[in-house]
Formats: sequence, structure tokens, C-alpha cells
Amino acid sequence: MLTSFFSKTKPVNTIVVLVYMTIGFLVTHFVALKDGYVGTDVLRIVGLWILYVFTMFVLNFVSQKNELTKRTSYRILLFAAFTLSFPAALLSPKILISGVFVMLAMRRILSLRSGLHMERKLFDAGLWLALGTLTFFLSHLFIIVLLGALVFYGRASIRYWFIPILAFVVVAVLTTCYVLYMGEGPSFILDIIEEVSFDFGTYSNLDLLIPIAFVCALLLWTIWSFLKELSINVIAQRPLYLLVLLFAFVSLGLVLVATEKSGKEWYFFTIPMAIIATSFFENPSSKWIPEILLWLIVLLPFIQYVI
Repeated sequence: MLTSFFSKTKPVNTIVVLVYMTIGFLVTHFVALKDGYVGTDVLRIVGLWILYVFTMFVLNFVSQKNELTKRTSYRILLFAAFTLSFPAALLSPKILISGVFVMLAMRRILSLRSGLHMERKLFDAGLWLALGTLTFFLSHLFIIVLLGALVFYGRASIRYWFIPILAFVVVAVLTTCYVLYMGEGPSFILDIIEEVSFDFGTYSNLDLLIPIAFVCALLLWTIWSFLKELSINVIAQRPLYLLVLLFAFVSLGLVLVATEKSGKEWYFFTIPMAIIATSFFENPSSKWIPEILLWLIVLLPFIQYVI
């Protein structure tokens, strides 16, 4: 059974997920390039695939190191299925690059629980988020997660609160120097900033409506298992679970205000959603419901090709 296979963390599980991700990723790009492609398109696709797979490995590392999930392969399978369900994200270099930066920032944010090298970790987290903001402007919203981590781990020292700001200033200064050197002017900054939009008209399309409705319903279904794990865990572990929830809610906030609602704005939500949903499959209350649900999740990315 599918749940039995992915309840383990063997190399073959990772290989299967990589094959699944690669097939879905290539299908997405080749459908988008149905009029033909050239050599530069192939290089771009390979580069984006590397970013996509790297994000999955960072998610797997962060989840395992911080004991957010058990030693299973559900988290990487769910991440693959959720992201493949929003092909617009996989076609966007900005989203995939920013996703890597946000994931690297989350790695440093969650590692604050150790209390070691706080200044370095805070600066690194701020730096990654600043770089993510340059790539996709709304990535700056994840500074809220960093501030949440400071509430849990850094409120004893006021100077900690200024370190992420310093990182943003450093990136801003270096970017300004580059812009002035290239002679691009202030228009470069205006191109980065995106307007807020609450127009959800595109969500009426079935290829977007189905995965959005499915993922939202799954969140409501599985979040109770995640909250149960939060309540029974040791006190020292609970802030990590709360930060994952905060990450999820900030990601939903990003979805609400995103200028272009093509589905790519859901990419960031798939990261915490993979962790939240994993708790349901790792602590099943029945045998067949998780099995059926996991099959539906795995097949979800291919629904858009048959509707």
C-alpha cells in the first residue's frame, strides 16, 4: 500500500519521489512549451528543476532535524504533490528562487531554539529573506515568522531585534550600489514592488479551483492532528510547531494580497502544508482513509490534464 511504502525513510523512497517530481515538472514545462523549445529553454528548465529539488531536500532536512515529523517520507511526497498541483509556480523562476531563499531562512529561524550563535542565525535569516524579497517582493511577509521566533527565543535581548533589519539594510545598500553602477535608476525598485490585489476571478477556473479547494479542505482535515502533536509534545518543542502554523498563515496572507493570482502564489503555502498534513498520515485513526486520501493527493496534479 502507498501509506506503508512511504512510512519509511529509505533511499528508494526518495528516488521514487524524485522521479514523481521530475515527471510532473517536465510535463508542466513541455506542455507550456508546446510550440517548441530551443537549447536555452532546456538550460532554464534544468536550472529550475535543480532549485525545485533543492527546496524539497532543505524541507526534508529542516523537518527531520527539528523533529517536526517522524522518520517517514510523507513530507517530501506531499510537498511534491502539492507543488505539482500548481504548475504556474513551477514555470516561474522568481517563485522557485524566492522559495529557496525562504526555505533557507526558515532553516535558520527554526535553529534559533538551540540558543547558540543567535546573532549569526538572525543575520542569515534576515539576509535570505531580503534576497527573497528582491526576487519576489511579497516574500518580505515572512519576516513575521522571524519576529515570531524572536518572541519565543530572543525577547531577552533587544539587540536581537535589530539584527534582521541590519541584514535588510546591507542587501538594500548593495542593491542600490549595483543599480547605480548599471545606470538603471529608481525604476528598478519600482519594478520589484508589487501592488496588492483582492481580485480572485481567476480562481473560478477548474484547473485552479479544484487544487485550491482540495488543499484548503485537507488543511481543515489534518490541522487537528498537527495541533494534537503540538499539545502532547514537550514544552521546548511547541514553539517550533507554532512557527510552522505561523508560516502557514503568513503564506495564506500572501495568497490573499498577491497581485497575480495564477496559482503560483500557493507555492509557499505548500511548504508548511506538507509538514502539517504529514502529522495526519503518521498518526492514522483508521487504515483505509489515509490510504485513499494519499492516493487522491498523489493523483491531484494530473487532474488538470483530464478536466
